[in-house]
Amino acid sequence: MTVPETAAHETRFLRMLDRSFRRYGAAEGLPPSLAEAVRATPRHHFVHRFRLSDDGDIQDFEAAPEACLDDIYSDAVMRPVGADGAALPSSNSQPSYILWLLRLLGIEPGQRVLEVGSGSGWLVGVMARLAGPEGRVVGVEIIPELAARSRQDLAGLGLDQATIVTGDGTAAVAGGPFDRVIVTAATWDLTAALFANVVEGGRLLVPILMRGGGDVCQVALLHREDARLVAEKRIPGFFVPLVGPGQPAGRSLPRLEEALRMYGLPSEPTASWPFPLAAFWPVAAAFGLFLRIAEPGTLALATGGKLPPTIALCAPSGGSLALLRGDRLEVYGTQEAARILIEAYRRWASLGMPGPESFALEVVPAAGAPAEAPGLHVEHRGASALVWRLPSDLGAWSILAGALP
Repeated sequence: MTVPETAAHETRFLRMLDRSFRRYGAAEGLPPSLAEAVRATPRHHFVHRFRLSDDGDIQDFEAAPEACLDDIYSDAVMRPVGADGAALPSSNSQPSYILWLLRLLGIEPGQRVLEVGSGSGWLVGVMARLAGPEGRVVGVEIIPELAARSRQDLAGLGLDQATIVTGDGTAAVAGGPFDRVIVTAATWDLTAALFANVVEGGRLLVPILMRGGGDVCQVALLHREDARLVAEKRIPGFFVPLVGPGQPAGRSLPRLEEALRMYGLPSEPTASWPFPLAAFWPVAAAFGLFLRIAEPGTLALATGGKLPPTIALCAPSGGSLALLRGDRLEVYGTQEAARILIEAYRRWASLGMPGPESFALEVVPAAGAPAEAPGLHVEHRGASALVWRLPSDLGAWSILAGALP
């Protein structure tokens, strides 16, 4: 195969990344060190057969390289295709987004770095450039075909400091613990081995699946303090699910009608009330996150399109489901779920409608998790537990209400 000239594509790619970084909030744009690492790790070197969408046409770089370069050097998610033409359960993440996360991780020369879910190996290559010849970068990939292919591609670039291991990234990894760890798959439970893979004071960047189902994540940048992983920053994101112990088998969401059949509920609402604030997307999204953190009965429902999932709430009895649709609150079955949802809304409003940034997050071993308390929500997830904290003075402004005329 003769690879066509790619310099113009790579230059366009770097300019696109720079614009995206400025749009994400980095006034200086794409950092020079990261730009240099990306240029030294050509993306087309790690792309073979892929689709740009689940139902898109298969593109084969080896067969038609020139026809693929515009898509390879775009800000699109690519889905790798196996040698048999079947889609592989992996994806090449949106370049600007994954590189923005890499910027947050802060890789320095000479560090030991681990990527769990290394896929095509392109990000391992970029990280190897950042860590330099004195560093060490290990990628773990559970799909043998992807691991073998990325191992070969990295070797072709002479990146001796980069290694791809075929295996389960939730287990212990040789060469650890690591100064920096990035998990590029949606994670439900952080195993003891994942904790142990991070050095004291080291950083872990991991997309944490939110309660209620679906692929909505809080991508958390955490640092290790003894047995705790303490969040420094969180941003929303979507990733394919991590495979391994304690992880969900799938992420497909039920539609409303399927959920109603599952709980033996009527197909039409038994009651419906106006709920105008639910129609304002930023408010609905913030309240939905609060429900995912504070209410175990929260359930995500498929919308049938590319919109975020609808958030519903199921009563512990199973005989009631409430959801916000448009500008209304609908209830199916008894009104118990609606009462729980309304009470949660009152608590959230009394706190000043906290959004994602209001919650402090720690990930701790399950055995060391604290008990629930006001302003403290604990989610046990197997080996680990998420501890969400709200500031103790959140909502203190409400005392002013008694002083108003």
